[in-house]
Order: sequence, then C-alpha cells, then structure tokens
Amino acid sequence: MSRQKYTIRLSDGTVQPFLLDVGRRRTASLAFVEGELRVRVPYGYTNKEINDLIIANSDWIIRQSIKNSSRIGLPKTYAQGEQFRLLGRIYAVSYTVSDKYFKPYLTDSELVIAVREDSTQDYKKAQVDDFLASLALKTVTDCMNTMSRKIGLYPQKLTVKSMTSRWGSCSSKRNIAINYKTVQFPIECIEYVCVHELCHIKHMDHSKAFWDMVSLYCPDWKRLRRIMNE
Repeated sequence: MSRQKYTIRLSDGTVQPFLLDVGRRRTASLAFVEGELRVRVPYGYTNKEINDLIIANSDWIIRQSIKNSSRIGLPKTYAQGEQFRLLGRIYAVSYTVSDKYFKPYLTDSELVIAVREDSTQDYKKAQVDDFLASLALKTVTDCMNTMSRKIGLYPQKLTVKSMTSRWGSCSSKRNIAINYKTVQFPIECIEYVCVHELCHIKHMDHSKAFWDMVSLYCPDWKRLRRIMNE
C-alpha cells in the first residue's frame, strides 16, 4: 500500500488536493476524511484512470468541499469566539485578560483561556492546543482501559498523537496509536476507535472475522463511523 498527496484541477477550475491511496482492492472510490479528499484505487490504476475518476466526480467533490469548509471541528483560526467541537458538543474560544494565570477550563459553552494584554497569537494557540492534547490523552486512555477490560485484549503501548489520514493504528507488536483529533467526537465514537484497534490485535486485517469481532463489542459501529467520516 502506498499513499501520496497530489493536486488536480476540477471542472470548475478549482485546484483540489487529494491523498492517493493505492492498495490491494477491487474497486476505486472517493471519500472525504477529516475534510481531505482521499482517492482509493487498486494496484495497476493508470494516472489517466485516476484523473478521469476525479474529474467525473467534480460536482460531488465541489459540493463536499463546500460542506466540509463549514463543518465545525477542532479550532482552525484560534480567534476569539471561534466555535469548535469537543466530545460532541459545540464550544467557543474565550480569551480572558487576567494578570494572574489560571489553567484553561470549560464552561457549558466556552473554553476559557487566561491571557495578558500583550499575549501573542502563538501563545493563545499553544494554550488551546495543550488543553486539547491533555483532554484527548485522558479521554482516549480512559476509553481504551474501559474497552480493553470489556474485550480482554490490551495494547502493549498506547500513544495519542496527531495523525494525518486515519483515526487509529495497531502494529504487529500490539502498539496502538489513536489520533488526538478523535476528542472532537462523542465518547461512543472514541470507544469505537479503541474497539477497532484492539480487535486488530487478534485480526491484523479487515476480514469478516475482524468485523464480526468489532460488531460483537460495538454493534453500532457503522453509525459511529459515519459520524466521524461525514
């Protein structure tokens, strides 16, 4: 399997970036994952076939791009009042000028960050990102512990980090990595990702046996997966 990033000009003249995923599969498909266009094709697909596939779906890609651009996820601009999603709820970034530092905290509707009059944008961004990273680590760890006890399988090592094209991964050494961006979704979605990767400890593929095991411990996985990939 190989993945590389490219760009292509769509029918309306828009330059569209995409991640090309070439692997062992029977059919080609297009999907948006975390706002990024992913083009999945079988081995042997020519550049012309790839370009024709994308151009033929230009209208759909353009519609999805517009939809994704307005979708609320984690903070992008870090501006005062920017809305973002955290554990399935919508919050707004709120910078509060204070001479005394206090740790960032959540109210019912805001993430409150202590700043000074001369605080830089980089400082503000770091405060928000540190809070999100800490919350993601705690939440994912708690979910992994819960689902590990339920399934009876445990990772050798758990890492929560930024990942560009997937929600999680599991190595042959049972080392599991979970994308910290899962923290934007409800707990049940994060639990699904944990179940998915834990099942890879027993099935290092996406065979019927693997999905049967996922379904056993997370019967609603299809709906949860749609929430994360829509």
